[in-house]
Amino acid sequence: METIWKEDFDIKSYNVDFQQNAKPSALMQFFQEVASNHAAELGAGYDALISRELFWALSRLTVEIGRMPRWGESILIETWPCGSEGLFFRRDFIVYDKDHQIIIRAVSGWLLLAAQTLRPQRPSMLGIDLPFNNGRKSLAYFPERLTAQTEQVAFNKKVAYNEIDQNLHVNNTRYLDWATDCFKLKHYQNHRLTGFSLEFLAETHWGDEIELHIGNDFLNSAVEAIESTSSTKLFKAVLTWETLLNYS
Repeated sequence: METIWKEDFDIKSYNVDFQQNAKPSALMQFFQEVASNHAAELGAGYDALISRELFWALSRLTVEIGRMPRWGESILIETWPCGSEGLFFRRDFIVYDKDHQIIIRAVSGWLLLAAQTLRPQRPSMLGIDLPFNNGRKSLAYFPERLTAQTEQVAFNKKVAYNEIDQNLHVNNTRYLDWATDCFKLKHYQNHRLTGFSLEFLAETHWGDEIELHIGNDFLNSAVEAIESTSSTKLFKAVLTWETLLNYS
């Protein structure tokens, strides 16, 4: 049993933005892939859980970015479980470049949900012991609830085919696409993303009308997605930026 899981990824043209940096949502896709593969190795993957009417749901994620990998780069991602925080199962990540330098650190909180009721289950309901990895952590803290406020509407959208996963829900990597779509071209030309935190609050389905709200602080940017009919908050995000030296 591999207590720490490692996988290599090549950054393809479809993973990058107009600046040839990996998109944040591509990074999240890599994280989901390695987390899923490791969970399966540990006996707690999708197939093992769904037969017991349980499944994993990503609830919180915080990422600190030294730099984003670029088109053509090869990266190594390590991931491992490291205990629980209340009802949350904690899983950490580290991203290395080809020189084995750490470029990204992340920590996530996952809930074990009952498929029929969508209620969180206690860690004991998993039925197996996950490795604790002796308290090894990529970041010293666990993501807290996000409380940042938003003041203005960034855009509206309707959920359709390309955003729906195998469970007929919006995949959480698409939420990050929505959050990063709140910023204009000039913002990306003059700023670098240094980190982001996400808190997932509710499911989103095909046909839902969504309104994206954004705060006024563009170096510590709060974003919320709200379902228009019910006013249900779907997720919150905070994205942090640094101003580039050539900003004018």
